[in-house]
Amino acid sequence: MSHLYSIPPRILTILFIVIIVLISASGCLAQSDPPRPVLILYAFSTEGELLSQEMTIQDSIIILGRTVYTGQLAGKDIVLAESGVGMTNAAMTTQRMIDDFNPRGVIFSGIAGAIDSSVHIGDIVVCRQWQTHDYGYHGKDGFVVNSIKIYDASADSLVRAKQFITDKDFFSTAESLPDDDIPLGKIGERSPKISVGGTGVSGNCFIDSREKRLWLSENFNALVTDMESAAVGQVCGVNGLPFIVFRSASDLAGGSGSETADDELEQFFRIAADNSSKVVMKFLSDLKR
Repeated sequence: MSHLYSIPPRILTILFIVIIVLISASGCLAQSDPPRPVLILYAFSTEGELLSQEMTIQDSIIILGRTVYTGQLAGKDIVLAESGVGMTNAAMTTQRMIDDFNPRGVIFSGIAGAIDSSVHIGDIVVCRQWQTHDYGYHGKDGFVVNSIKIYDASADSLVRAKQFITDKDFFSTAESLPDDDIPLGKIGERSPKISVGGTGVSGNCFIDSREKRLWLSENFNALVTDMESAAVGQVCGVNGLPFIVFRSASDLAGGSGSETADDELEQFFRIAADNSSKVVMKFLSDLKR
């Protein structure tokens, strides 16, 4: 102890401060949050099969009656979950997954009905914005689409919105995806393409009507339609989370030739679902940490 008393008080003070700083730093490191995963959602089981087969699964749990997987895919920590079909299921599952896993962003993958003639079966569409096509007013002049009053996390207030915009950084990564470098399943002799940009629409109905397809094209300039994406975009906006949606056309809304959209869906949904999953995996591998 005599040696300790021989150290000048100023040096003792400095040593004391250094010890306190080191203890505090080690405590902060020990309590640092783990890396936040990317949440990947799909509507029904076939849409998620390839993703679950390719990922390294660390754990699986049942939430809201469906299996949720955690692990790694394409070098990223992910949570993979089936949302269920429809706007309410999609919104409910998205919010629950956000609450339980605190993801850094949300990806939705799956099939869709083509609206625009530029979208062929098997093509993957990554829309810039999503709209709800069946929220509005039915009156003497027919149906009028209305904006939705929502909470906007960025503005911390209620606003009216018609569109839910894909995250700009996610979108930028998607823009650089090369469709000739991804082993997409062919439809006949045609190799599917990736289309990035434009508008997608969502609602609680499967569109198998040429008249409805033309209406969606005229009123929204829509490329594709589905039953979940706009709901997911709205929930992500409320939570201030980035989102992006990958949709592969499994049918032409209303059908083509003698086939209905339902007939085409049965024939092509597996190829379309897998094509969307393949693009998602490439997107993940290119996504910055």
